[in-house]
Amino acid sequence: MIVLAALVIGVGAAYLFHTGPEGGPVSVTIPAGSSLSGIADILAAQRVVPHALAFAIRARLDGRGSQFKAGTYALRVNEPYPKLASALVAGVAARTIKITIPEGYTLAQTAALLHGKIRGFSAARYLDLTQRHPLPVDVVGHQPGSPLQGLLFPATYEVFPTVTPRRFIALQIAAFKANLAEVPMRRAAKANLTPYDVVTIASLIEREARAAGDRARIAAVVWNRLRLGMKLQIDATVLYALGKHKDALTYHDLKVRSPYNTYLHFGLPPTPIDNPGLAALTAAANPVHAPYLYYVGRADGTGPLYFSSTYAQFLKDGKRAAR
Repeated sequence: MIVLAALVIGVGAAYLFHTGPEGGPVSVTIPAGSSLSGIADILAAQRVVPHALAFAIRARLDGRGSQFKAGTYALRVNEPYPKLASALVAGVAARTIKITIPEGYTLAQTAALLHGKIRGFSAARYLDLTQRHPLPVDVVGHQPGSPLQGLLFPATYEVFPTVTPRRFIALQIAAFKANLAEVPMRRAAKANLTPYDVVTIASLIEREARAAGDRARIAAVVWNRLRLGMKLQIDATVLYALGKHKDALTYHDLKVRSPYNTYLHFGLPPTPIDNPGLAALTAAANPVHAPYLYYVGRADGTGPLYFSSTYAQFLKDGKRAAR
């Protein structure tokens, strides 16, 4: 026992008084749950310390061995003990990642994007918490238990790689509420539109607009048709009902049986058809003052749209758009 103690003290002293020059840089990863001896072995294997046992002894003696944190460190060969111990106690800031959710993305598109960007992120769990068993959100007009489409704000989020679907949804909801609070709702309230109605209109605008100037004009068309009791007849709702993209709708497509088909049903669709951004939300609540009832887009998909107040002009615009 005496011989062993002397050996330990001798090895510890060799480390304590080691004055060799620092070497080149080395990246060292300390796994979560590592013991002090395990950390010492990792450091010695990477030549950050000359002796694992001596390092462990000194760390235990100065009381910092239990404070070392997991993480990936940028160290050097033969790192001086005071500098090394301080770094291990301080730990390393967890790396974050930035993820941009584009405006107009659906729940399914968002889930797929997050699954592709975040290792281990469950798209199925995200959809479960936003569609099948949606988390509660307090928005006037939104029925509890309804899908959260429209209420998950599209933006750039900086998150930890370990972010869970529940946490990411909470961030999106918080961003949605903050942005919705910036939207003037006085005109919408006078028109008997709830904030949720505005979100639904904004989701239509997000899919239909081809230029920034289209947004408030599309909103005018929607408002005017709702006021006059006309069907909205918006192609984006039919495409949403079909569940796929098509460059042109057929007569058969317009007959698809779905509550989202605004060619068959009056009023707004049951829920938003995507997650709109701030510009669309603002336009939806504050359309231009114009008697527009129709619009048509160019056949090549470019903008802006042609707006009109009469069916006769709409037919003329249709021919012009086709050209």
